Amino acid sequence: MSLLSRLRRSLLEPEPPLAAIEVRATGLSAIRLGRERQQPVLSGAAAFEFPPEVLQLSLTEPNVRDPELFRRTLGVLADRVGLASGGRVALVLPDPVARVAFVPAAELQARGRAELQEELRFRLRKVVPFEIRDAVLSSVSLPEGPGRPAQLLVSAIASPVLQSYESPLRELGFEPGLVEVCGLALAAALRPSPQADELLVNWDAGYCTLALLRDGEPMLFRTLAGPLAAQPAEVAREASSTVLYYRDRLGGPGLTRALVRSTPLPAPQAAQLLQEPLGLMPEPVDPWGALRGAPAGVDSMPFAGAAASLVGRAA
Repeated sequence: MSLLSRLRRSLLEPEPPLAAIEVRATGLSAIRLGRERQQPVLSGAAAFEFPPEVLQLSLTEPNVRDPELFRRTLGVLADRVGLASGGRVALVLPDPVARVAFVPAAELQARGRAELQEELRFRLRKVVPFEIRDAVLSSVSLPEGPGRPAQLLVSAIASPVLQSYESPLRELGFEPGLVEVCGLALAAALRPSPQADELLVNWDAGYCTLALLRDGEPMLFRTLAGPLAAQPAEVAREASSTVLYYRDRLGGPGLTRALVRSTPLPAPQAAQLLQEPLGLMPEPVDPWGALRGAPAGVDSMPFAGAAASLVGRAA
C-alpha cells in the first residue's frame, strides 16, 4: 500500500473529497474534479493572489492576519470553480505551518490509537515550539527498508494555526475532510521507482522543502523557511547540504531522480539552479499528469499541492 493510501486511511473517511483548496503565502488556489467513465476529470480550477499582509506563515501563531479579506477571496475562488454551495474539501497548507518528525517504531510501547497519540505527544514535546497537548497530530507507519528502520511519520500542527485556516472555510459552508501540508501531499503522489532514492524539492513563497524518498517512502523532510528561502543561492546551498547529509549520514549511493515544484522561479530555471548541487537535472513536477480537462498554457505550479492531494499523482 502506497504512502498516499496510508495517509488517506489515517486522515479520511472512506470517500475522499473531489475538491481541494491550497493555501500559499501569497494566495489561494482550488481545483474541482468530476468523473467521466469512472475516471477523474478536471471540472474547475482557479487561483487568486492577495497582498502579503493577509497571511504570515508561522508554527506557533494564527497565520491569517486579515480574516475578512482571506474569507472574501476564498468565497470568490469557490464560486469561480463551482464550489459556492460548500461541502467537503481537501485543505493543503504550506509546509512551515506544521512540524514533521520521524519516530522509530521500535521505541514506541503504546497499545491502541489513544495510547499512541499520548506517547507521540510526550516524545514531541521538546521538539516543537508550541503546546503539544493542544496540537493536532496525525501519523502514518513507514515500513522497514534498506538503510531505514520501521518508523512513524508524524505531523503536528498547533491548534490556533489550524483554526485560523479552518474557521473561514467553515463559515462558508466547507468541511475540511483532509488536511495535509503540501510537501507531504506531493511526496505521497509521486510514482516511485523501485529500489531508488529520489529527492523532491517543493519551493514556494516563504519556504523550500526537500524530501528524500527511498522506494517511495520518506526518509528525510527538511524545510528552509523565512527570508532565506527567497534567495536562490541559499536554496541551492540547502540542496547541497541535504545531498551531503544523504551521502555521508544515510549512506546513500546516489540519487536516481529529482523533481522540483517552484513558484519563486519558473520550474525550468529552478531546475538549472539545482542541477549542480543535486548532481542531476531535476524534472519539473507536472500537477495535472494525465488528468483530462487540464487547462493548456496556464502556470500549473500554484495548483501542485491541490492536484496531488486529489488525484494522487504529481509527476
